[in-house]
Amino acid sequence: MLGARTLYIMNEQLYRLRGYTDDFGGIPIIIFCGDFRQFRPNKFTIVVMLDEQVRAAGDPRLQQLLRRIRHGVQDQSDMDFLNDTCYQEGRRIPWESGITVITPLNRNRWNLNLEAMLSFQRQRQGVLRIFMSEHKWKDGQPTEEEALMLLSQGDDSAVPVPAIFMFVPGMPIAVNQNTHQGLKLVNGARYTALDVVLDQAFPGHRVNADTILYFGPPAGIVLATETTRECNFVGMAAGTILLTPQMHDVSRRGLPCAAAFVYTDYKVQGKTLDRVALELRGARTTNVDGQAVPSQCDAYGLYVQLSRCPSLDGIMLLSRARERDIIGNRVPDNIVAAENRLERLSEGTIRDAERWDWSSEEGQTVY
Repeated sequence: MLGARTLYIMNEQLYRLRGYTDDFGGIPIIIFCGDFRQFRPNKFTIVVMLDEQVRAAGDPRLQQLLRRIRHGVQDQSDMDFLNDTCYQEGRRIPWESGITVITPLNRNRWNLNLEAMLSFQRQRQGVLRIFMSEHKWKDGQPTEEEALMLLSQGDDSAVPVPAIFMFVPGMPIAVNQNTHQGLKLVNGARYTALDVVLDQAFPGHRVNADTILYFGPPAGIVLATETTRECNFVGMAAGTILLTPQMHDVSRRGLPCAAAFVYTDYKVQGKTLDRVALELRGARTTNVDGQAVPSQCDAYGLYVQLSRCPSLDGIMLLSRARERDIIGNRVPDNIVAAENRLERLSEGTIRDAERWDWSSEEGQTVY
């Protein structure tokens, strides 16, 4: 995933290296873009659109539902179908199955992650370590607002660091800050937290047989994933990497990591999930007439959430879908118009390719 700044630098470097003023120094470049229901379309002239729904290919029911939502024609029957198929009153979340939960609200994510953590501890019969954030003040005492922020237990988007970090060996961790890009320790990366390195300045206080409380952060967290398999750092087990705590001003945001049982990110970094529990709760905005209308979060989020799983059998609704969550959600007209333009460009690109003379030297390059 490359941003505009990185592409620009690459373009400038290739200008100089190759001595050409053509884009990227004349080197043919293929750019792959994501789902335009999630990302706004860019201005291209040579386009090939990939429109096959591969993830849900094995479930015609889910495929048809996604197609209707994508075209903005979902209605009461679709809402009833979702509730009848994916919701069961009083059903508990089966954390032991490795299910991933997606919710649009930070406070729900915090509470559900705590529930998942305790379930994970019981399942693994491991020790639960609870670390309290260490707060230091440069000038006097904290303001009333800062004190209230630090006492907040939840994972509020306005609070730069959570007051509590809970750890059980083997728990999943999502890194939400670019820390070591060369080592793939970056925003969105998912790891297994194998162990913690305790800080001797903060001795543990045993609450009960399997719970220990610390009034400060750990000195580090030992992480492992597929991308660290070849790593060998001195003093550490092979295939592991160390994440150390960071200081943050209360006015800035930036969490080094968080428990990864529950997400508020609809895309979940593009992962396909075998089992997913969803809370379909779309945010609303208000127009000038004072009437509530769907926000872009509704228009994109509904499709993206439901498309994470390859089958309806793997989707569980945490609460019944409401009319306002389903009906009336539309993709903005400007996005529809832009996507239609790309479709026309794609058709033209394919026609040109079919007429291309592939036997000639010029025909060896594909854009």
